[in-house]
Amino acid sequence: MIPIPIVSNEVYKTVSQFFEYDKNISLDVNIIFKDKFEGNKKEKIIFTGINNSKVPAYLIIPNNGEDKHPIVFLVDGIFGSKERWLQDDSWPKGGLVAKALLNSGFAVMTLDAVYHGERSYENDFKRPPWPRTFPYKARQMFIQTAVEYRRAMDYISTRDEIDSSRIGFLGLSMGGVITFELTSIDSRIKTAVAGLTPVWKAPEFQPWLPSTYASRIRCNSFLMFMGNEDPVYTMKDAHQLFDLIPLTKKEFVEYNVKHEPPVEYAELVTEWFLKNL
Repeated sequence: MIPIPIVSNEVYKTVSQFFEYDKNISLDVNIIFKDKFEGNKKEKIIFTGINNSKVPAYLIIPNNGEDKHPIVFLVDGIFGSKERWLQDDSWPKGGLVAKALLNSGFAVMTLDAVYHGERSYENDFKRPPWPRTFPYKARQMFIQTAVEYRRAMDYISTRDEIDSSRIGFLGLSMGGVITFELTSIDSRIKTAVAGLTPVWKAPEFQPWLPSTYASRIRCNSFLMFMGNEDPVYTMKDAHQLFDLIPLTKKEFVEYNVKHEPPVEYAELVTEWFLKNL
């Protein structure tokens, strides 16, 4: 078994600089419209990301009478979009997850990643770059999307309805990689769930390999769930990655699935955030 690559502190400090950004650049937030999702307050928002990007997002706030709400950021896999978190039968079973979280009192927010959803024009309306075919373009896609989620956290700190001291992340596949990155870099995240996270070993992926960040995770608790039939990684690699996480409060869940989350994970992650956020 080839061990997954682990980088030195010097290398980590170098690659982590890719996730920094100019905080003085205005977010220029524009709320495009307001409507309802399952009776909850839903807003479509556009804000300025980095590289002059305009980032479309959904923010959904529970209609449960509370003044402030903890929030869970939802990060989809490659080829996904913010729309999938509103649809029960989508790849992430997004509607089931969003409704479970909202019914438990959590606000949720999700963005269109670079080249995804409404941002397909950034890639000439082609499919987003597959990492094994276009590793360097995909690397930039991962990093910029991670930074834009940091910008989204900046924004929610301005919202009176959101308790910005209680931020959670849920990321799947590509979103799992981004969750590993952000939980090592941004201390605002209190707990996180990463599912079906690829455990790549190729050196050209180094700046965004989850193993680069796993041993530096700084949140309070972390849940990994993986599929034991997933062709993207082996379970030995998955456990190696999990063992790198330096937290006392961490959990590993194995599902009998390929590279697609099962319906029951919606209950798993909701219970996790109820206990830890």
